[in-house]
Amino acid sequence: MGKPTIRFEGYTDDWEQRKLDDVVEFLDTMRKPLEGAKRISGPYPYYGASGIVDYVDGYLFDEELILLSEDGANITDRNYPVCFLASGKYWVNNHAHVLRTKQGNENNFICNSLERKDYTQYNTGMAMPKLNKETCKKIPILCPGFEEQKKIGDYFRSLDNLITLHQRKCEETKKLKKFMLQKMFPKKGEKVPEIRFGSFTDDWEQRKFGEIVEKYEDPVETPTEGYTRLGIRSHAKGTFHSYVEKGKELETAKMFRVAADKFIVNITFGWEHAVAITDENDAGKLVSHRFPQYSFNAGMEPKFFRYLILDENFKHHLELSSPGGAGRNRVLKLSDMLQYKMNFPSEAEQKKIAAYFDDLDHLITLHQHKCEELQNIKKFMLQNMFI
Repeated sequence: MGKPTIRFEGYTDDWEQRKLDDVVEFLDTMRKPLEGAKRISGPYPYYGASGIVDYVDGYLFDEELILLSEDGANITDRNYPVCFLASGKYWVNNHAHVLRTKQGNENNFICNSLERKDYTQYNTGMAMPKLNKETCKKIPILCPGFEEQKKIGDYFRSLDNLITLHQRKCEETKKLKKFMLQKMFPKKGEKVPEIRFGSFTDDWEQRKFGEIVEKYEDPVETPTEGYTRLGIRSHAKGTFHSYVEKGKELETAKMFRVAADKFIVNITFGWEHAVAITDENDAGKLVSHRFPQYSFNAGMEPKFFRYLILDENFKHHLELSSPGGAGRNRVLKLSDMLQYKMNFPSEAEQKKIAAYFDDLDHLITLHQHKCEELQNIKKFMLQNMFI
């Protein structure tokens, strides 16, 4: 009755349309809800309409099965998977249909085919979207022979495994970065960090922050290219990002040009998004007087400070230097920030530390990009290998 746009070599037969009830059996009578108060924490996943919602001390199933959402806004909103596989030992509540494929059908093929569908026309709920069992049984599904189903199912398993691998590597590297940030900067009152590179043994020198920076200004009296509407947007990486509107007439008469490798402060956003280090991508942007910049004195490596400002001690001091309310109501007192005493290593050790964390950030970005690339491939192949 039809053929997909992309097929594996050797398969040419038309796909046959069947009803879902023809290819799976429903195991809904075996599922069982557990109210939060009755759940005992344990090692087994507890599945709901869109995936794992908890871990409990018992299980109902011990085989790979297909779970299809029975109710919830996600059936129409599609922010999370509607159909997914569960394997190993696990529990399922009454918000997901439990499906076992009949002989001659492959789990992952049927699962991906169901995930591709638009369930708006099958929604039987009123206030809340719902897919009741009888309606689900009648959902049409186009199927090739078992061998082709298995080929397609195995292909998407491989993609999912690669995506999971890069996601796990990304999270592991993020955890390593967080751990090393805690260990490679001295704690309050200490002169050396817990972990450092073997060739460096000297104590870190304590100095006021204001002693290692000086005010930097590059005023632009009548700017025409654009200006920043919002300030620091990515404190988590210690970098400066902003929205810039090109060619818009400015209400503020005096603006300042951003330069690379500067310590920039957002005095009106409070401590959480208060400081960052600019880079070459920021050079040439314009900011108002609310974003003062500071140059680093000789012997100070700007990239080192990109990671130092993520240190919990420094962040805590910025919080104490931001009187007033919460969020945007807080104002950073520059005088307090500049009086803060910090420990600094030699410039050589600063460069070594900066390079180490740069490598970690590069790995994180690499895994993130690989995940996005594989997810785009999966999306494209799902659109072209199912009908």
